[in-house]
Parts: sequence; C-alpha cells; structure tokens
Amino acid sequence: MPKTTIIGSGLSGMVGSRFTEMFASDFDFINLDLTNHIDITNPVQIDQALSQQSSTSVIHLAAFTDVSKAYSETGNKNGMVYKVNVLGTENIANACKKYHHYLIHISTDFVFDGKNPPPVGGYTEEDQPHPIEWYGQTKLWAEQKVIDSGCQHVTCRLAFPFRAKFPAKEDLVRKILAKLKTNTLHPMFADQIITPTFIDDICQALKIFIEKKPSGIYHVVGSTSLTPYDLALKIAAVFDIKADIKLGSFKDFLKTDPRLRQQFLKISNAKLKHDFGFSMKTIDEALQVLKSQL
Repeated sequence: MPKTTIIGSGLSGMVGSRFTEMFASDFDFINLDLTNHIDITNPVQIDQALSQQSSTSVIHLAAFTDVSKAYSETGNKNGMVYKVNVLGTENIANACKKYHHYLIHISTDFVFDGKNPPPVGGYTEEDQPHPIEWYGQTKLWAEQKVIDSGCQHVTCRLAFPFRAKFPAKEDLVRKILAKLKTNTLHPMFADQIITPTFIDDICQALKIFIEKKPSGIYHVVGSTSLTPYDLALKIAAVFDIKADIKLGSFKDFLKTDPRLRQQFLKISNAKLKHDFGFSMKTIDEALQVLKSQL
C-alpha cells in the first residue's frame, strides 16, 4: 500500500525533523523550506509546489521564532519576521485553498499577553489573544490569514517545545540541563509560569490531525505549567544532578531588559484531550522519557 505524501514547511526544524523521524514508515514527505530552495515568502514558488500534489495535508511549521531578534523589527512590515510569519503563511494558506489541501497551521502561546494569572486551568482556545511583542503579533496575524484564506485548516498553538536531541538548536530544557551539568545555571525565575511541551507528544497530535482533520484551534501543549525555577529543580532531580539552583526574579529582570515578556503563560490542553482522548505528558513523565532517549 503506497504511503500518503505529507507536505510540510520547516520539516528540517526542531519539531518538523522529529515528526519525519517518528513517522517515516507512515508517510512520504515533501519539505518546503530554504534547504530545498523553496522560499515560503515567494507566492509563485509555493503555488507551484502545492499544485504538484493531489489533495493532502500540509503542516506549516516554518516561522521566524527568534523572539529577541523579532523584537528588533517591531512595527516593520518590510522586515523578515513579518514576511516569513505573515506573508509566508498567507501564501501557503491561499495555495491550500486553491489546491484543496488540508492545512495544519502551527502557532504559539505567545499570542496571549500573560499579564495576569489566567483561570485555574490556564488559557483556553476560547480566550481572547492579546500579543504584547512582535513575534506574537505576527503569529496572531498569521492565524487570521489562514482563516481569511477559506482553506480547510486547524491551528495548533505550541508552548516551549523540547526534545532529546537536536544539535542545530537548543530548547529550554536542554539549555537548563547543560547548565546544571556544569553548575553554571543562572538564577531561574520563580515568579513566571510557562508550559513546556514534549515534542514527541506534539508529533503524535499532528498525526491525529492528519487522520481526523478537525477544524478550529487546539492548544497542543504539555500537561504541566510551572515556574522555570521549578522546572530546573525537576530536571536536576530526574538526571540526579547536584547543582546550586538560585532563585531569580522575573520582575527584577524586566528592569534590565527592554523586551516585553509574558509572565503567566499557563495554557490548557483540555480541549485536545476532550475531543480526541489524547493526553499530553506531564513534565515529570516527559523528563523520564527524555532521559531514556539521551
């Protein structure tokens, strides 16, 4: 039986490359990114690439994700952040509509402001986005471009993804682990909340979306929200590292750095579990799997 062909942008990135690793026996992949000389900001190239496949699923992962560099382009719609995140998404969504592809669009928890502690369960898909910095703003505009295109789609918001191995880029968990091993970890915020997400779980959710083709928005995030300080303590415990983990202050740090940052990004994945019976791992579960993979 021939394998289904999946089109993806950014399949060489942190999430995309893991998806292709995990499901190489299930799917064939066409990668739309600069490593294959395809520029998603070029509508002609995208139209041509998507015209060559009959109706299938397109996973749009490619994005400009360096939040600090994005901040330096704030308000610049001629900058690379806007071109990649907004115009690139528009090109892919329009081509998906034209050629009847199902779009799985990847977004971010940074569409929320994180200014006040959200309800007990965290931000849901029903909560109103309110980005406070340029990366989050461009990603929210990208979500709207997908809706405006009229293509069949689902939007997946991710939060602080991490995995066992990806030499090209360090995620937060591997950064903390490396610093713990050398006892050089900087003070970790005890007054900020994040929702780390195991990339293997993200990939499983993406496979579900390919099979079920839901619409709307899903928060594809981990099942634990916690402070970076508590995250460091958990990593040290799982990997049995004796290190000096110092308390840091998010509010004090903001006085030294002008870039706006979200303080309370507790995100709910209850809709994902309710609709598909799929449970994203807790941070404790994910770290144990991570340890076994390293």
